[in-house]
Amino acid sequence: MGHVAIARAAIDCVPLDEVLLVPAALPPHRRAAVAGAEDRLAMSRLAVQGEPRISVSDIELKRSTPSFTVDTLEQLAAERPGDELYLVLGWDAAREIRSWREPDRVLDMATLVVVSRPGLPAPTRDDLQAAGIDPARTVLCDVPTPPVQATAIRDRVAAGGSLDGLLAPAVAEYVLSHGLYARA
Repeated sequence: MGHVAIARAAIDCVPLDEVLLVPAALPPHRRAAVAGAEDRLAMSRLAVQGEPRISVSDIELKRSTPSFTVDTLEQLAAERPGDELYLVLGWDAAREIRSWREPDRVLDMATLVVVSRPGLPAPTRDDLQAAGIDPARTVLCDVPTPPVQATAIRDRVAAGGSLDGLLAPAVAEYVLSHGLYARA
């Protein structure tokens, strides 16, 4: 529900014609994902059902290399030469962008849409500058989004708790029916 809420917020703030959710095959900034790439792709597709302006791309799952945003943006620019690209990030992720591969190229290829995140103050222009982000090429989107975190979902599943309010019902059913996040 968190990713979809961020996508909806971006659509409301910019407005965007379409938002692509792009599951990472091999996330370079984190340890290996608990759920496999194909499961995360399937859950993403279930999460966006009924969302006419949000779709899912498997662009990163088709690569055998780590999922670097710069590569994804480059590929999207080549495949969609008439599109203006925006990169939608929660403030929690955006403030770390300087640690990414080729952050200047990322910021040159796409206008950044930074969505506020629960537990963090809404970013200001000064905050963007301190994070190495050009405020003139950034849309600040201070729209409330739910405080959903992947760790809480995994912990709740492992403890046998309810997923209400954390995942769309179809995604919760997928998680449970595929035994994802259950501790052995």
